[in-house]
Amino acid sequence: MLNLILIVGLLGAIMMFCGDMLLYYDKNDYEQNRTLDPIINIMKSLPPKRIMFGGWIGPVAAFLYCIGFYHIVLITNESFHTLAVAAFLLNCLGIIVGGAYHSHCTYLGLLGNDEQKKDLDIVLGYFQKLPLILYVGEGIGLLFLFFLMVTGCTVFPAWVALLSPGILFLLRPLARKLPKGLHMVISGGFTNLIFVVYYITAIVVFLTLD
Repeated sequence: MLNLILIVGLLGAIMMFCGDMLLYYDKNDYEQNRTLDPIINIMKSLPPKRIMFGGWIGPVAAFLYCIGFYHIVLITNESFHTLAVAAFLLNCLGIIVGGAYHSHCTYLGLLGNDEQKKDLDIVLGYFQKLPLILYVGEGIGLLFLFFLMVTGCTVFPAWVALLSPGILFLLRPLARKLPKGLHMVISGGFTNLIFVVYYITAIVVFLTLD
């Protein structure tokens, strides 16, 4: 049961990463300037069907992510069940908003042309507020997961906490310094790639448990 839940979570992370690449992958890469303009400039030149498909992936991948997050409850000692459930629910909240954010990304490409700039500005005003819920929900949820792991309250060895998404996320500034090409893939899909790393680690560790 646990292994299956972990695999579903891994599939969700891989699917969301593929959605990222469909939405804004460009072999010429992009320069990060703390705005969405570089991403918009890529997406407005892509085929509409491609970015629509990339957006549709978001809610489906979020559903798989939510199933995967249930592993937090399954791996945690019974005495910390309440905290584990809280971590599970907070992560679900975050990724559901993340799936919506992913889906709304499509608008940035469809409304990216200069003659539609007024409409795009209205969309951006709403769009840029979504990550606040995402990061608060998942941030607290992943902090709870790290606490449970590092204090030995799960079936996993404590060192797995070092590869938990909350810790791997701290490496994001390094991802932004990667060379052209690699930067597009790693930095562009970073928030999902860290979950891919974590789930693969969790699956391997689970298979080695007695």
